[in-house]
Amino acid sequence: MDLSAFPEESQQRLRALLQPWLPKELVDELIEHHTSVTYSKDSIIFLQGSPADLIFWVVSGLVKIYCPLSGGGRTLVKLAGPADLLGHIDFVDPERRRAQAFEAHALTKCSIAIVTREQLNRLLQKLDPQQLIRLVEGVNTYWSSMAQRFATFLGISFRERLEMTFGDLAAKFGVRDTRGTLLMPELSHVDLAEMIGSSRPMVSRLVNEMIEEGILARRGKQYVLLNRPNLSSGANTGSSQVREPSRTNGHNGWQPTMSAQPEGRGPARIRSL
Repeated sequence: MDLSAFPEESQQRLRALLQPWLPKELVDELIEHHTSVTYSKDSIIFLQGSPADLIFWVVSGLVKIYCPLSGGGRTLVKLAGPADLLGHIDFVDPERRRAQAFEAHALTKCSIAIVTREQLNRLLQKLDPQQLIRLVEGVNTYWSSMAQRFATFLGISFRERLEMTFGDLAAKFGVRDTRGTLLMPELSHVDLAEMIGSSRPMVSRLVNEMIEEGILARRGKQYVLLNRPNLSSGANTGSSQVREPSRTNGHNGWQPTMSAQPEGRGPARIRSL
């Protein structure tokens, strides 16, 4: 696929993601040598257990990343948007093959660029030792920040989890308006419950509380995270430094309210956005 067919904004985001680790010429080569696939809304991109021989990145649209659970449930691990990587988290199955750990579903119509792991490995073989060391250090920082975020998330209440989730959505998918930040994805209470590990009625109650407190508003099927100028910004939550180096708990002066004994502490599941 020709670079001219790849949206400029997506190219810029991908370069911002990869160039701290990889030389510019390798980043350009990676962007140039891929296959582009379009997925319709609600279609499956890959399932848990599928061969992990492909790396996907989102060119346009939104993708839900799920972790299926025993008993038929599932956790909404992440909402992925343009320039996000998919399919890089895998496990080794009983036959010693690498398989997808999660599954991906198109929330909207999506354009996805696909690169084989073989292509990626060939590019990485061109790196000199110092570049490889820098890459390993970056990958270690990425996974360490994810582990820190997971540990933080497990230790807070459902209310705090929901506040953190809205803050992350605002940082990644928010558009400023006169009242605050409009969250572009249209997410149901079921979606939000899957993100924080609670029931739908719990999310409905918490959302209503936040609306009554002037933290949140609705605009059709979307949420607006309202400006709260008298509050200080939140501290860093440990989100991926590679993808969101400036992400914080708070957004526009809004942050979770920590309590000594939080109500509704959730089960020990891992969540991330």
